[in-house]
Amino acid sequence: MAASRLYRVEGVVLKSAPLGEGDLLVTLLTRDGSKLRAMAWGARKLTSRKMGHLELLTRVDLALSKGRNLDTITQAHSLEAFNVMKSGLESTAKAFYLAEMVDGFAIEDGANPPLYSLFLDALRAVQDSPEDNATVPHFQLSLLQVTGFMPELYRCVECRQQILPSDHRFSIDLGGVLCSGCVPTGARIAPLSLQALKVLRHFHRSLEPNSSSLQVSDSLHQELRSILDGATRYWLDREVRSRAFMDQVGRQKSESSAPRG
Repeated sequence: MAASRLYRVEGVVLKSAPLGEGDLLVTLLTRDGSKLRAMAWGARKLTSRKMGHLELLTRVDLALSKGRNLDTITQAHSLEAFNVMKSGLESTAKAFYLAEMVDGFAIEDGANPPLYSLFLDALRAVQDSPEDNATVPHFQLSLLQVTGFMPELYRCVECRQQILPSDHRFSIDLGGVLCSGCVPTGARIAPLSLQALKVLRHFHRSLEPNSSSLQVSDSLHQELRSILDGATRYWLDREVRSRAFMDQVGRQKSESSAPRG
């Protein structure tokens, strides 16, 4: 008996692109942590019942039919719309940034269930605490961890000696922390404070971004951002474009809340 061409999948919509007069090409992160692209024929037409369930950053249950090049979405039902998150500009900007990073690191036909759990936890954390500035760096380090690019935080990447409280440095291209005695040539090296190292290790021990109760100062946040943005950019080999939008929203919020004199 021939195998059925119909199947169901749960996933989160990462992005979509209009095609033709009313069709939609949808990219999802599925429950097994792989990336899936599928066609939703006629989804953009006014009479379609699919469009409301295929919005960006929505957790959905889909029925699909296998196709020669792309599978076809035949039914869609939203499971978690994240409406509170989408109603705020700051939380939406953060969620777009998380989704773009996931889209960059996820692989088609490459199962990685922890990646799906991590992404859902991060979206829920952004929805529950949109102003928490630890959520994004926590997610970035956890993303590197579950995709196999975790930087070394406990031993010097050059001499392999255990890192002791001292003057630390971080090398993106060497993949982690350097002790005070190692000075490798040709490597990009940035200073790393003891507090930043402690926070990175804390993130490493607690995978879910919503498990963090840290209060991160602005200066520490900037240090973590420099390190983790550099690491994700290095492995993706490109800029994460939605970072600029997230930064713009953050600046506008700071300017609007600053006292006027």
